[in-house]
Amino acid sequence: MPPSLLDTPLADLRHALHVSPELSGDETRTADQVADWLAQAGADSVIRRLGGHGVAGVFRSAEPGPRVLLRAELDALPIREQGARAWRSQNEAVAHSCGHDGHMAALLGVAQRLAERRPRSGEVVLLFQPAEETGDGAGRVLDSAAFEVIRPDYAYAMHNLPGRPLGEVSVRSGVFTCASRGLIIRLNGLCSHAAHPEQGRSPAMAMCRILQGLKRLPQQMPDDHGLVMITLIHARLGDVAFGTSPGQAEVMATLRTESDDMMRALAEAAVSLARTEAEEDNLGVDIDWCDAFSSTVNAPAAVSAIEHVAGELQMPLATLPAAHRWSEDFGVLSGCCEGAMFTLGSGEDCRPLHHPAFDFPDDLLDRAAAIFSGLVDYHLA
Repeated sequence: MPPSLLDTPLADLRHALHVSPELSGDETRTADQVADWLAQAGADSVIRRLGGHGVAGVFRSAEPGPRVLLRAELDALPIREQGARAWRSQNEAVAHSCGHDGHMAALLGVAQRLAERRPRSGEVVLLFQPAEETGDGAGRVLDSAAFEVIRPDYAYAMHNLPGRPLGEVSVRSGVFTCASRGLIIRLNGLCSHAAHPEQGRSPAMAMCRILQGLKRLPQQMPDDHGLVMITLIHARLGDVAFGTSPGQAEVMATLRTESDDMMRALAEAAVSLARTEAEEDNLGVDIDWCDAFSSTVNAPAAVSAIEHVAGELQMPLATLPAAHRWSEDFGVLSGCCEGAMFTLGSGEDCRPLHHPAFDFPDDLLDRAAAIFSGLVDYHLA
């Protein structure tokens, strides 16, 4: 039996979420549990099926005012968890190894406070978004018809940050997280007997040139647009058959840039490279994209609000010198309003994100709920 919301410590709520993680697009049980908790908190409305399994709880004041949206993520990762903790994942090879269980529990802490004291004006929307890890959840929420009911004036999200002091707030105006997308290049030739490779069209040399070219490509792009990088993640040539010269090859890479404009330029250059090298060896080429994330750009006014609330709560504050290299799809939501994302340090000794032994620190939950609640008060008090 899952715990009730109002009389349960946030750590217990997080543990209940951690035990039953679900992958992007499959967050049915998690969404049902969150919706039930929001109803227990007395939300004026609970909106379901936002962009898939997304859930939003709306808390209204009797007085007019702006709408503030706070976002957490429903989904987990395809990772086999390590560790002997009592709340270890019970779903095989699925785990909350990015801390989304903690992000959800923090927003549930805001719901606990809103159950006791509504905002003095306006509305608060607690959005539990699906499919963040694949980069398409926020866009699907934004495209859903029901989003117009919760379209915000201000939007905030946070992510825990291992390696930084526990509870340290870090933020910056402008680009906060990078754009990224996965590139898949498939080369199609003609296999032949290994004794007569001239009778086929092997993609081996083109594959090698593409790998080398992708590695060099960032250095050939303009250097005044911040971070530009390509990470080679996979390559496959033919099949394991010593009697056969290969006819197919596949290359996968992750493109990462600080700006969306540079991402478009880098993607076009990568496609041009692949087609040129394929044509040289008379090969067919198919190109696919996946896990596409836009950059998250923080509005200065929203950053100022975060800095003000952190100061009021006497939380340590750091200004990031550069955008995080990792990607987030929150920028799709914050792009429609004044919005910002911030990070909260989860401890110098905390395991890295996506590590199989990562576990969101329970000591961070009340601090995360406090800064979210402080942002509500900043705009709606």
